[in-house]
Amino acid sequence: MSKEITSAFSDAGLPLCKTLTDMLNDHISHCTERRGCGFTQATRFLAAAINQPRDNVTADELNVFADWPVNQTQDLASMLTRTGWSRGWRGLHEATAASLADIPPSELLDRLKHLMPLVRSIRARLQLEENRLFMGMLEDLLTGEGQSAPDIAGMPEKPEIGSCSQAEEFFLEIAHNRIRRGGKVNIIVDGGGEPVMVEKMNLGESHSAILVAPVRIHGVWLPPGGLCALRFRGDPVPLRPTRHGAVLSLDMLEQTRFLRLTTLTVTPQSRRRAFCVQVESQLRSNMLSPTVTTIAQLQQFAAHELAGSN
Repeated sequence: MSKEITSAFSDAGLPLCKTLTDMLNDHISHCTERRGCGFTQATRFLAAAINQPRDNVTADELNVFADWPVNQTQDLASMLTRTGWSRGWRGLHEATAASLADIPPSELLDRLKHLMPLVRSIRARLQLEENRLFMGMLEDLLTGEGQSAPDIAGMPEKPEIGSCSQAEEFFLEIAHNRIRRGGKVNIIVDGGGEPVMVEKMNLGESHSAILVAPVRIHGVWLPPGGLCALRFRGDPVPLRPTRHGAVLSLDMLEQTRFLRLTTLTVTPQSRRRAFCVQVESQLRSNMLSPTVTTIAQLQQFAAHELAGSN
């Protein structure tokens, strides 16, 4: 259960903020037909921060923690950048005594020095698949140094494309090679021609896509199964047609908004536990095989579309 995360942070003396705690603990207010479940809501919560450009002074990301002194952190970060530590409040566990020689000792400085080692020790103790994915995004949010993946521009403004918990319906069907009449499916590829996203058009909301390979937005590594809203530079010119749509280049994207993790992000063995009432809702809605469909099937769909378009 997601409570593994909230308990781990509390036990470490670094409790998460109430909103995120309620989400990860599956409070009833976050378990609705539209919101999905608490874990889904928690990934939406992180997404709002992931999509914002970051610098080394602004410390809004630290609002994930309960009662963190954000304003004082920003004042300290300004002082740090002026005196030579260009990373501001970030990465202070790697700072040498010489680099901090002009900074007066303080409880806040000490907390920041120990923040990332503490967060990483918490992540190392987690056992559940979904919680390790969530913690990976949270850690990257704090460091801006996620593991290697194609970097794409974020979308700070909230688009008209939503993140409704029913978005999986169409991607589940696509994974089984079922495209509704009038719908199109585009495959977005990287510079080497490998599929990165599957974008649906005229299937619910257009320009909604699911990751089939990792990407990074503002330094945060996002896993396959992430739901995104896309904005292209003008009308994108397809690289070539496919059976169900077209091949588009990742370079054609102007902005990408990470919306949330979908139920396909985790393996079928973890899905009911991670997404609980949301999966039950998918079953009641007669979505196509929501408990057994995998992201690998969407990856295979993308590969077949590319092979058929050559």
